[in-house]
Amino acid sequence: MIFLCPAHSSPLPDQLLGIWEGRDRYVFFEQPDPEQNPVIVIVLKTYYGWHLDRAAEPESYAQRQARFVNAATAKKAESVDIDFLPISMAQNLAESSPGGSALAGELVLIFSKLQQNRIALAVDDGKMYLNFFVQDEDDKNCWRGNASSDGIKISGQSVDRNIGCLYITPSGIFDIRYWISDMEYSPEKASAEFGGESFFVDKHLYSCGNNYSATSGRSNSIRNVVAPIPFDADSLTFSQDGRILIADSEPYLVRIAGKETFEDLMQIAREANSRVKPPAKPPFPPSNLDYHWDLIDQLESGNLIIQEVRARQRNFGPRGKDSGR
Repeated sequence: MIFLCPAHSSPLPDQLLGIWEGRDRYVFFEQPDPEQNPVIVIVLKTYYGWHLDRAAEPESYAQRQARFVNAATAKKAESVDIDFLPISMAQNLAESSPGGSALAGELVLIFSKLQQNRIALAVDDGKMYLNFFVQDEDDKNCWRGNASSDGIKISGQSVDRNIGCLYITPSGIFDIRYWISDMEYSPEKASAEFGGESFFVDKHLYSCGNNYSATSGRSNSIRNVVAPIPFDADSLTFSQDGRILIADSEPYLVRIAGKETFEDLMQIAREANSRVKPPAKPPFPPSNLDYHWDLIDQLESGNLIIQEVRARQRNFGPRGKDSGR
């Protein structure tokens, strides 16, 4: 499959703009001009967080701020084109994306004509989530799921083979399974029955560029419906506007308040990379053990190989003998 880089991407929603921080990376979104393509910068927390590596950014950004270089840093960063699809467009839904403070959609990362990643994400109150369900506009009891991902990365990701759809009834929450299918997407509804209750959900769900089906073949009836789980609203997490049910226990990324520019991100990187890691604690506690350095020197004298090793050691740092131990 060949992917075409968009000549002009859709404007990024305001909820995405700025600097986001996660456990192992910073992600920065920028679009100074709505007529220009949006920009993404990915900074990885390498060396257990002691060095921030500008792994992905536009080539021109190296002129705005010189790149930090070390043994593990690539000479040039990866260049990634991005686009954002609102959830209605991403899932082939007829209704327009409803208004509200929360945001749901798919971030498209295009690496080349042959490779792209699509990441389903939800944003609410400055927090980004990867596992979530979006409420149906017509049937408020139906919550559509999305293909999950490993996050915003610059490497290929495996395709989620199964996704779910939640349906809430007086008996509880039904979890309807959808599996990846090569059938053509259809907006038809499929019926589900269990214990005398019946309801309708989408026959197909379209997520992250793949079609998922809840029925076999052309059937419009869902078989093997699993028993519902009790509905406890207090145990569920919803977005502030109530349109998104969040399945993650904690956010994937959190937006940094007051930090909105590339220069702010570079300031964070400079401060982080200027840190000096404290020396490791000695493996053994201090002792008054006599190492008999005079005997060791006597044994090593005249051995050119050992003397070369000792010279390299002295260049690296003091030996125990030199530090008085």
